[in-house]
Amino acid sequence: MEDAGQLTFQTRSEPKLVKALLRHTMFPIVAWVVAVPLVAAVLLYRAGNPGGWALPLLVSSVFTLPYVLFAVPRLVVKREAHKIGGPVAFRIDAVGVHTVHGFSTDTLPWSAIKTVRRTRGQVLLLHKGFAGAKRRMSSIPTADLTPAEQARLLAVLRSRGEALTNVPAI
Repeated sequence: MEDAGQLTFQTRSEPKLVKALLRHTMFPIVAWVVAVPLVAAVLLYRAGNPGGWALPLLVSSVFTLPYVLFAVPRLVVKREAHKIGGPVAFRIDAVGVHTVHGFSTDTLPWSAIKTVRRTRGQVLLLHKGFAGAKRRMSSIPTADLTPAEQARLLAVLRSRGEALTNVPAI
């Protein structure tokens, strides 16, 4: 890791951390997908269960949560296994966070980043999505970095812009 006005380092993504990132990203969506049928089931039950839909809605909402939060990330990681575990180069400079993974290069400008959070084994960057998406999340794995390098990385990330305040770890 360098410290000449920018940080440059290389690390590897881990399947376990990718699954955790997917769960964290999907949780707000899954909460709504589960809550709506659950509320509908309760309302139908209180209305005398016309048509017999209360139990199927209840069962579907109960089984949707663990499936989407645990089975879907596992399937995604399995499908994308050829991309996970390879070296990822990061460069953090005045423009933003640049990522080089395989043959692709991405730049996340500072203006898009809303929050920096440290979780177990990675740093999460909550940002505006590309192409108009409201919310996205990117991660920087920190397992290959020393504690001093991790502290420097967090200090640099949190010092960029007003929106990047010290948010407590999850």
